[in-house]
Amino acid sequence: MATLLAADIGGTKTLIQLQTVEGEVVFHQEFASSDFASFDDLLGDFLRQLAPENLPISSACLAIAGPVANGHANVTNLPWQISADALCRDFDLQQVLLINDFAAVGEGIACLTDDDLLVLQEAEPDSAAPRAVIGAGTGLGQAFLTPQADGWQVWATEGGHCDFAPNNATQQQLLTWLFSQYQHVSYERLVSGMGLEAIYQFIAQQTGSEVIHLSASEVSLRAQQGEHLAEQALQLFIDIYGAQAGNLALTVMPRGGLYLAGGIAAKNQTAFVDGRFMQAFLAKGRMQSLLTSIPVYLIKATDVGLRGAALLAQKALYNNSL
Repeated sequence: MATLLAADIGGTKTLIQLQTVEGEVVFHQEFASSDFASFDDLLGDFLRQLAPENLPISSACLAIAGPVANGHANVTNLPWQISADALCRDFDLQQVLLINDFAAVGEGIACLTDDDLLVLQEAEPDSAAPRAVIGAGTGLGQAFLTPQADGWQVWATEGGHCDFAPNNATQQQLLTWLFSQYQHVSYERLVSGMGLEAIYQFIAQQTGSEVIHLSASEVSLRAQQGEHLAEQALQLFIDIYGAQAGNLALTVMPRGGLYLAGGIAAKNQTAFVDGRFMQAFLAKGRMQSLLTSIPVYLIKATDVGLRGAALLAQKALYNNSL
């Protein structure tokens, strides 16, 4: 039986699954990435749990949170280096495809249903225009898609590392505070898990509150429970997130749709649908009316990258069998 392996490798967690060519999931597991010194260790742990009849694996696609080139990848927020050739050799995989994690998210859009999406801005999608995707999790991923005769071509970017540009006095103070700690302040430094943590500390310091370290999930939970300090931090985070999404929209003009991915939006849906995100998205002066023509969606499914990786593993197997 031919089987396919798909993985979504992030700085915080790694999702990995084995499925049949027809799409039936055989085995699925989630790992804490930091529990392993390397991806090889994690993959070995996963493969040891599989039944012999599910091996060897015919095709694998790994979606990696970091730059990918020539079959090699570095995970941005982990000391992991991954080589497609080495994985084929060491784990008896017949073929391995490495892609950027947001390239996988872009591919995974084709697997989404209406139930997987929340509409943040209604507009008629243009099937001949590009799409774009942006998502905050451990880092900030961005990609865009261009229409092809047989689907969509996905282009991964490192746009999350563009320079942060403040939009008001509070954000200017935030930038100054961050410059006391870092030589370069990117949007990823703020629109990510570590960014939400930093913003919470900044707000605490600015208001004279006790400065404590909370994880991004703890800040989100406190905001959902109505804690004022956490609510302020999440609101500032959303303002900056919306502004960068608007920057991406102006760059790509994704009239086919702009998709908001990543765990932070999926876990804080209420905070993203109250209008604040879209207000920041549209705040582009003379270009505001232009941005109203772009459909904007929040992806509720947290496994969209894994779905995209599985789709590409299937396509790679099919292409190599022709």
